[in-house]
Amino acid sequence: MKWKTVTAIFLLVVLYLVIGAAVFRSLEQPHESAQRLAILSQKLDFLSQHSCVNQSQLEELVQQVVSAVRSGVNPAGTYTNHSSLWDLSSAFFFAGTVITTIGFGNISPHTEGGRIFCIIYALLGIPLFGFLLAGVGDQLGTIFGKGIARVEKMFVHWAISQTKIRVISTLLFVLFGCLLLVLLPAAIFKHIEGWSALESLYFVVITLTTIGFGDFVAGGSDIEYLDYYKPLVWFWILVGLAYFAAILSMIGDWLRAISRRTKEEVGEIRAHAAEWTANVSAEFKETRRRVSVEIYDKFQRAASIKRKLSSELGFSSAPELTLPRRATSINFNDERERNDKEAGLKGLTAPLTRNGSLVNGLDPERGDVAIIEHFK
Repeated sequence: MKWKTVTAIFLLVVLYLVIGAAVFRSLEQPHESAQRLAILSQKLDFLSQHSCVNQSQLEELVQQVVSAVRSGVNPAGTYTNHSSLWDLSSAFFFAGTVITTIGFGNISPHTEGGRIFCIIYALLGIPLFGFLLAGVGDQLGTIFGKGIARVEKMFVHWAISQTKIRVISTLLFVLFGCLLLVLLPAAIFKHIEGWSALESLYFVVITLTTIGFGDFVAGGSDIEYLDYYKPLVWFWILVGLAYFAAILSMIGDWLRAISRRTKEEVGEIRAHAAEWTANVSAEFKETRRRVSVEIYDKFQRAASIKRKLSSELGFSSAPELTLPRRATSINFNDERERNDKEAGLKGLTAPLTRNGSLVNGLDPERGDVAIIEHFK
């Protein structure tokens, strides 16, 4: 890729980021200001209603609450009704988010040993998961390819072009995959987690695109889940990522096929252009040869006419004018001016009349005669 192309793409991405920043700012900043004013009002009301608590004590409590939230602990409720964030299923889900590079951020290691192990675990697990994702994506691509081939066989009997059949069958499988891996899980999360439809769809898309903000996480609510709920969520993430990888791989194959086809078409156009150029060049050479032959024939006809007139008038034959075979043009005006100049130098300016015919400025001894145009 050339530097100009890279620079153009970079500027396009920067422009896209600026547009996104402006839109997010206009949508989210008013909500942030409203929340800040609301929490400030609630703190003032609390201090006014509880005179035994001063502002520094309240701020210290708020800081502890914020620290607990950042650690993944929900400070609401009592100690007895809270489940651990590091039980086996939750730890399995966290390990899955590490190797998938999603990283929701709702829980994270806070001990030195946990952070060191997380670094080593991620460096080894991410490539391993990449191989697994590639394998599952290839298998799903094979399944999609077979399914698309079956759908195409159904459309063959219709009067539809092969390209339209391929596009229709691919769109059907993409819609089927979105229904199975996006809409259906969103409905399940809406029912289990108690989210709205928009929140569920938001979580599904943010998760399968590996963005993972962590504001919505499956299994992070204060409800009792089944032990296999979070592992099932992770397996859904695996299949969903493989599905999107297969779709991207399919799009890449199509783009490569289109690129090869375009190159072949450009090659054919160049071949036709070269053939057309060769034909035009050959026609031009043939036309030039014909013109040369015609000029040579006319010159030979004029020489023959000259010899005939000389024999009829009884003049001595002069050396014949011959034209080289490669000559392409004759300037009769220059030849006439040269003859007149020679005739003037020799004093041959008197007209010669014989048998009622007028010969202008010619020397009978040299056999010069006047070539009358359109002589028959």
